[in-house]
Amino acid sequence: MSISFVIVGAGWIADFYLKALNKLDSEFVLKGCVGNPSIEGQKRLKEKCDLWNVKAYSSYDEVLKDTSIDAVAIFTPTSMHYSQVKEAIEHKKHVLVEKPVALNVEQLDVLDKLAKENSVTVFPGHNFVYRPVIKKAKEIIDSGKLGAISYSSFRAAHFIPEDHASGWRKDFSKSGGGAMMDSGTHLVYQFLYLIGKPERLCCFSSKRHYLEMDGEDTCLISLFNKGGIVSQIFQSWSCSDPSAGEIRIQGDKGTILISDSLYFNGELVETDSSYESSFFHILKAFYDTINKNQEPISDIQNAKITLKLIQDAYKSANDKSIKEFV
Repeated sequence: MSISFVIVGAGWIADFYLKALNKLDSEFVLKGCVGNPSIEGQKRLKEKCDLWNVKAYSSYDEVLKDTSIDAVAIFTPTSMHYSQVKEAIEHKKHVLVEKPVALNVEQLDVLDKLAKENSVTVFPGHNFVYRPVIKKAKEIIDSGKLGAISYSSFRAAHFIPEDHASGWRKDFSKSGGGAMMDSGTHLVYQFLYLIGKPERLCCFSSKRHYLEMDGEDTCLISLFNKGGIVSQIFQSWSCSDPSAGEIRIQGDKGTILISDSLYFNGELVETDSSYESSFFHILKAFYDTINKNQEPISDIQNAKITLKLIQDAYKSANDKSIKEFV
């Protein structure tokens, strides 16, 4: 059974999802899109809806009242997520929502409770964890082939477009943070999936390039996990370094490297790692969760742990302390 849905937010991320939808035409039916009510936002919305040959909804309220819509995909600024997800749940629509899902864990608790009461799915936009390279890496780790894991590193370094740095991401009250809260969320939820919850952490952050932003553009979190695994999560918007976009996991019997592909002890074992294909995989998982009762890899509780870890890291950076993570 196909899922009819509407895209909420006509920004650049919607384009990646549309490309993925073209490969999932039997699973999903895109009915339309609703965008920013500003003149510029409405212009962009009309252009995209004309291109996609779908309806341009006049408002989010119109979308919610449309009983033919099964789900919404929310790609709006972070500060809008909570109210939009809450309203969608109350109208018994499934939700795929970009990360971070909300600005605080209390909001996530409310959404989780409401979703269960209304029997709908709230699916965090944790697309990276659905990549075949990550799922295969998890299989290798769970098999014990790495032996005793001692170290892991999750790294990304790149610039962001100037309009991103000067738009809503500039304002802490709308973004909830800087580089780590935004694109660094991808690193954090992958760390939690592959390595697990840490026992304690500390953090260092700074602004080196986007000085006008409220939040940081460079952030390093050091973590200690049960059993003695030490890790680093590093996200920077202050340089462009393609080689820094990688995950390394070191054990006493083997090593995993995820860069352009997945390598185990230097041997290529999986090639599907791309950003673009991750949207196909997450949409497929969203469909399977709704129609096949398949458990998602990353649910709203994972989003809660991810958000708490980042916010604890920010507190550590601010007060120069080591935080117990419970």
